[in-house]
Amino acid sequence: MKHIITLFGILAMSLPARSQDTTSSPPFVRGGIYDRPYLFRPAEQIAIGGYMEAMFRSDYVEGVHEGSGFEARRFNVFLFSPIADRIRLSSELEFEHGTEEIKLEMALLDIELYEALNVRGGILLSPIGKFNIAHDSPRNELTDRPLVSTRIIPSTLSEAGFGLFGTMYPIGENRLTYEAYLVNGLNDGVVLAGDGTSIPSGRPEAFDGDNNASPSVVGRVALMPEFGGELGFSAHTGKYNTFVEEGMTVDDKRGLTILALDGEFAVGGFVVQGELALASIELPTSLIGLYAERQQGYYLQVMYPFFRSLLPAFPHSTLSAAARYDDVDLDADISGDQNRRITVGVNLRLVPETVIKFDYQHNWIFDRLNNETRSAALQFGFATYF
Repeated sequence: MKHIITLFGILAMSLPARSQDTTSSPPFVRGGIYDRPYLFRPAEQIAIGGYMEAMFRSDYVEGVHEGSGFEARRFNVFLFSPIADRIRLSSELEFEHGTEEIKLEMALLDIELYEALNVRGGILLSPIGKFNIAHDSPRNELTDRPLVSTRIIPSTLSEAGFGLFGTMYPIGENRLTYEAYLVNGLNDGVVLAGDGTSIPSGRPEAFDGDNNASPSVVGRVALMPEFGGELGFSAHTGKYNTFVEEGMTVDDKRGLTILALDGEFAVGGFVVQGELALASIELPTSLIGLYAERQQGYYLQVMYPFFRSLLPAFPHSTLSAAARYDDVDLDADISGDQNRRITVGVNLRLVPETVIKFDYQHNWIFDRLNNETRSAALQFGFATYF
């Protein structure tokens, strides 16, 4: 990590400096924490905003109706403060499923030195894949999140950490952004949750310390060409298990690495998005062959807006269609333990901040013995920033 930070520092100082005018510069991450509507409302020292999401879902398994119901899925509150010139605090408190789960999703301090070299610390959204750092429900075209972004990349992954981020312009107006952090990392829940290898079960439930006193490294580099679009590469690697207790070695060190590739481009009016992730997990000897050592998955999504200014009362309204294919392989060394999904839907954006969604999804689920189960769901939901 020391060599990575030194390299970024050298690159940052050698490239042309640019103005830090945040009112005219493009956001660091489109859809990320500094690309939200509430930040642009008049305020002196604090800005408060957030988003909410609610939905109705009707499930079918092998053609049999399993039930329907409403869900207050999320209510998130943002708090932002420009503490001083070049010092910013940003935070997010999340209420899931009503108040079933309440957690601090983000609380970070940014110290801006140069456009190409800035410091960030606190509770971070780990930049592993684009979706984990830009996942707000009002921006998503479909109701459910991609499978690869929840089953392999454990969105939303928040971790306590510290590091650097910045923007460079290596050639002309082609932008290159980077984030690189030391974080506490994942924990023993990856293999101790009792349901095979489960990376989401290794997410930290609290931010009071590292379970093995061995920080992980996470980072993302993204290229935004002058002609538009974005292509990102990211990685998260480190030891996940508890191998030292009270100064005594109690287990062998075991590592976990996730690599991700993401992209978004506009082609002939269509917006194409996708993300690919590969995970490698070191297992205890007793679990080899029973649990997964390799997992992988991807999604590909296409969206097309086919009606604009549809409603006279909402002159900026847009009616769009979207389709997504998901494929996750939760054990790449066997033929089973997979989940494939096709989702198609339409959504009506009354204003850019508010969307009403309707979609249908069909799942093909294979257990570890490769037995197939089919399921489907009809979903209706809405989400809005405030």
